[in-house]
Amino acid sequence: MEPATHLRPLTALPEPDRTPAIIQHLSPLADLLLPTLGGLLGPLVAWLVYRDRGPALDAQGKDVLNFRVSVWLYGLIIGVLAFILFSLGLLGGAVGAAAGSDELGALAFLGSFASFFLFFLPVMLVLSIVPFIFMIIGVIRASNGQHYRYPLTIRFLR
Repeated sequence: MEPATHLRPLTALPEPDRTPAIIQHLSPLADLLLPTLGGLLGPLVAWLVYRDRGPALDAQGKDVLNFRVSVWLYGLIIGVLAFILFSLGLLGGAVGAAAGSDELGALAFLGSFASFFLFFLPVMLVLSIVPFIFMIIGVIRASNGQHYRYPLTIRFLR
């Protein structure tokens, strides 16, 4: 019986595949040229260009693309959650003010801004810095001929 694909040890990157693997890891920098979509399109294009050169580049490209899709999805979920919380705070402030309780309205309004500055901004900052750090680690590992699996990744492509 053959072991499951995700449990097989990944082979080292051969010397000729290291530069394309580095390019795959750096492809999310396309986000600088095309915000939001570049971080997804760059890895997709890099994977499509290099996937037929061998199984190591195919696996590496899938990992980069899976990670970037996961990060995009995490950002979307956090953004929607922050929007809902912020809107509920504003709505509570409006209801409190309409009910004649300026203190409750002001408290709800300030609470929504506090949630924005204490929750949303720090989380979004982490969500923008951590992928960059993981990308640098991937570049270093690829330059050393090692396969790098990004943490916190949902495996859409296997």
